[in-house]
Amino acid sequence: MNPVQIYWAEHKGVTLDEQQRDIYIRDIPQKWLPRIADFMVENSYRTNRLYAQLKIHDNPDVEQTYRRYVDHVLQNECSIMVIDEQTNEIYGVALVKWMTKKWRSWTIWLQIFDSFLLFAEFMLLGRMLVLKYEEEHPEHEPDSLHLFEYYLHPELKEDPVFMQKFFYSILEVARHMLMPRVSFVAATLEQQQQAEAYGFQALSHLIYSLVEDSGVRTFQSLRDIEEMYMVLYEFPVGPIIPFYTMPPPHPYDEEDRLKHEPHTKHESDETVTYDEDSNRRSFSKLAIK
Repeated sequence: MNPVQIYWAEHKGVTLDEQQRDIYIRDIPQKWLPRIADFMVENSYRTNRLYAQLKIHDNPDVEQTYRRYVDHVLQNECSIMVIDEQTNEIYGVALVKWMTKKWRSWTIWLQIFDSFLLFAEFMLLGRMLVLKYEEEHPEHEPDSLHLFEYYLHPELKEDPVFMQKFFYSILEVARHMLMPRVSFVAATLEQQQQAEAYGFQALSHLIYSLVEDSGVRTFQSLRDIEEMYMVLYEFPVGPIIPFYTMPPPHPYDEEDRLKHEPHTKHESDETVTYDEDSNRRSFSKLAIK
């Protein structure tokens, strides 16, 4: 018996790698998780310009830590992928996980990341930004579906129609997980522009050059590649409307029917209609002869 597959959106007739394709935004099957982790290591981690600038790639041990972080998020079974099902080629992944204050969801990151690694320091900046905002705004509801990271084929990122479908799919995942919002810490200017283009609201900023560790401004060099800060965003998500509260597609009683049918036929109207139909049929016969 095949497991249930969830398709969030489709984007047909797009040209990728010089070939026209039909791609789908869908859930990730359990058996695909190792392949998705490999995909993110190859396409997201190794090509990350911030990591390159900070020389994080120079430490070979970091890749395994990154993979452990990806595996942890994937186990939440909320993440989605972009795929051409004719070729099984993956063209994008969004790593998302529901995060709640009740279950102290952010605490696990302290166990996943080796605090002595620069990569860990950078990854924990996002956690710090989220928790700092919650501390400063106690009235803010912290529960959300958090978008940790995404990678998309470069040609898809240039397609505004696809980007609408991509972010919409993430919102739908949140809605079906009964999460009231999607949160996202955008680490690069490109991500910030994409989030704002879709309508995400900026809540808080963290300036890289102001972060100090033992008197050292570890992330100051990011200014050299014009990456100044990371931003915490959120997008509120409305609840799923139960089918039994939806308005009926058709009138369900006589009073409501009359509201939708202001004109009631009278006998004289039917006579006129019948005469017109008779004349029309007579003319048709005449024309055939």
